[in-house]
Amino acid sequence: MSLLESPVLTLQECSQYLKIAESTIYVLARNGKIPCQKVGRNWRFSKDALDKWLSGELTLSASEENNK
Repeated sequence: MSLLESPVLTLQECSQYLKIAESTIYVLARNGKIPCQKVGRNWRFSKDALDKWLSGELTLSASEENNK
């Protein structure tokens, strides 16, 4: 399954998909500024949620930001 076909992305794949440095993705994730979920010690990103977030259809609420 290629990067564009996978519905769930790793931090590295998210970085490639968004063309943003991995360190920036990590900071955004830790600060609750990007839609993501922490699974154990790893961050996972829904491609659909990222697409909606980029288009402005998805905004993060204060409670979502504080849960990260």
